[in-house]
Amino acid sequence: MKTLWLIPILMLSGCIHKRPKTPGLPNYKLSSVPLTPAHWKVEYDGGGEVAFNPDGSGDLVFEPQRARTSAQTFAALLLLKDTMVKPVKNYAVRFEATTVRQLRSSTPNDWEVLWFIGNYQKPHGQDKTANYFIAKPNSGVELGRIFEEVSQHFLKTTDSKDLQMNVRSVFYIVKDHQSFRVFRDGELVMDYEGQEMPEALYDHSGALGLYSEDALVRVHSFSYQAL
Repeated sequence: MKTLWLIPILMLSGCIHKRPKTPGLPNYKLSSVPLTPAHWKVEYDGGGEVAFNPDGSGDLVFEPQRARTSAQTFAALLLLKDTMVKPVKNYAVRFEATTVRQLRSSTPNDWEVLWFIGNYQKPHGQDKTANYFIAKPNSGVELGRIFEEVSQHFLKTTDSKDLQMNVRSVFYIVKDHQSFRVFRDGELVMDYEGQEMPEALYDHSGALGLYSEDALVRVHSFSYQAL
């Protein structure tokens, strides 16, 4: 119901002060991607297991080997085959996923969760480059670049509501050149505008992927659109 009685008061005050709008949830026509081996390439499984529809749920489940010392780490990376054949530079992605639990025997690290990977390139005989986004259980969300064997550069962190273990979340990610926005369960949690290197996103075409470092992860759905 409209509060029409407010209008005369606001007009008499001389001006109406508008609050800045928070960007709304995007509304792209995304294409759903089946969570099957025909559509996803297991780049590596971290010495553990990657299972497609293991229990009839239709989920994609990946579980790297358990790290038993602080010096160990195990990770699994899955790449979307469509984007390996036709790499994408700008994209909208929506996926539902659960970081079920962290696997490290000792105290886990905050980044040992599900990662979204974008603009992934690894030419034959060369190092990888990619953008990444993670939601962490104790320190908000993080955006950055990964390169070489294990190097990374942090671009932005925010104190958004921490990720809860074993709770299903919906992520909506939009990359448009140097703009990178992420909505989690409908709430904007990352809004980044890249500048010049080293504070820029990688802006080349590449594959989309999902990565788990020392965590048991279930992916429930995935859809995307190249922009």
